[in-house]
Amino acid sequence: MPIGRLRGMPAWQTCLVVGIAATLAYTLLPAGAGWQATGYGLIGASCVVAVVGGVRFHRPDQPGTWYAFIVGLAAWLASTVIDRATSDPPPSPVSGALELAGYPLMCWALVGLIRGRARAHDRTALIDAGLVAASLGLLYWIFMLDAVVADTTLPWGQRTDAVVVAAGDIVLFVLVSLLVTTPGARTASYRLLLVALLLTAVSDILFVMGDDASPGRSQPTDVLSLLANSVAAAAVWHPSMRRLTVPLSQPPAFVRPRLILLIVTLLLPPAVGLYQGATGHSGDNWLATGICSVTLFLLVGVRMAGLLRRVETQARRLAQLAQHDALTGLPNRRQWDERLTAAVADSAATGQPLFVALIDLDHFKKYNDTYGHQAGDELLATAAAAWREQVRDGDVLARYGGEEFGMLLSGCTAAEATGVLDRLLAVTPQRQTFSAGLARWDGREGPHALLHRADQLLYASKRAGRARITADIEQRAEAVSERG
Repeated sequence: MPIGRLRGMPAWQTCLVVGIAATLAYTLLPAGAGWQATGYGLIGASCVVAVVGGVRFHRPDQPGTWYAFIVGLAAWLASTVIDRATSDPPPSPVSGALELAGYPLMCWALVGLIRGRARAHDRTALIDAGLVAASLGLLYWIFMLDAVVADTTLPWGQRTDAVVVAAGDIVLFVLVSLLVTTPGARTASYRLLLVALLLTAVSDILFVMGDDASPGRSQPTDVLSLLANSVAAAAVWHPSMRRLTVPLSQPPAFVRPRLILLIVTLLLPPAVGLYQGATGHSGDNWLATGICSVTLFLLVGVRMAGLLRRVETQARRLAQLAQHDALTGLPNRRQWDERLTAAVADSAATGQPLFVALIDLDHFKKYNDTYGHQAGDELLATAAAAWREQVRDGDVLARYGGEEFGMLLSGCTAAEATGVLDRLLAVTPQRQTFSAGLARWDGREGPHALLHRADQLLYASKRAGRARITADIEQRAEAVSERG
């Protein structure tokens, strides 16, 4: 196949048009005298050369993947040419070895494409591959391999070759299904490559199902294989082939083709059973159908278990994000409100003293403007970490908003509550200070009123010059004592 461009056509279209024309010409070649074997070899070799030229021209990120693909194509081409050129019924030992060698090379190439498109390892992909392999194995066995393997009139080599081809095709189908469900760019080169792989698979299926081994005749498998090679050459020459191994910058959370694939895969065994029952073969292949069904159910169970673990993990993460501040790791405003309401109710029930403190870093806006917002975030995070070390067990330190923090202290004396705030003030990093207001619950006011009073005391600290703690503990302690 010429790599040069036809007038007005890009290189990839030239490959496609010339390849289709050459394939049609191949069907018109006369039988005998090696015409078709020669024509098949020349057209196939031109396709392989075109693929090599496309890889060298575009220089993709993973050339090894493409060269494995090229060697696999060449091995299959040589195998078919040898079979068509020999007078003995195929497969010959040499062609069989070449055909067998082509499968691991093609699988290696597909694995490279899949790994290049995937941003991270997807453990569920292995389970999905097992599901597809089990269903395809059942189909191949019932509709193709069972009759071939049981036919003792066929040569042993031909039956073995049919099994090898079927196993290789199943692996290729599985890898192609993973390629389809891997998040990545759906480029023109990607679609052309999938068409080439599909044509190759159909050609192999026809080979296993029919008598395609007679030399000197133009076979549908030959035509499909040549078309597959031509489409593969077009895929490699398309400029978008460079993006085949590039993952999406923001891959979707769930790939719709994977869901469709799983549904079809799970429906195949019951569909086969219904077909056999409708055609009067319900008693045949019951063992293969049963093994396949059990395998599918086990894999689905493992898949569901993994999905449940993922959902539980995500739920815990969401709960953590919903209740905690992302910068400091402290409880956020939502959790603070909940804990404050619960603390007031608990103090009312037990009679334990309850103190609420609001803390505000002094001159934080000036610090931000001087050193930058990143330094301001670092100050908030380091201050929260230092303060957390000084808080008693059972007390709550939360980020109230901006540079303001809240504290709940219960079951302690006024001196102990003040002492905790003094320790926080002493360990505040970067030689910074804070102003604080400390209020004791009077036994009657609601949570919002208590918080408002602490806020008023905080502003009193600021008005008094900052870097201090203002409290009305003594007066409130007397009020509580009188009501008691």
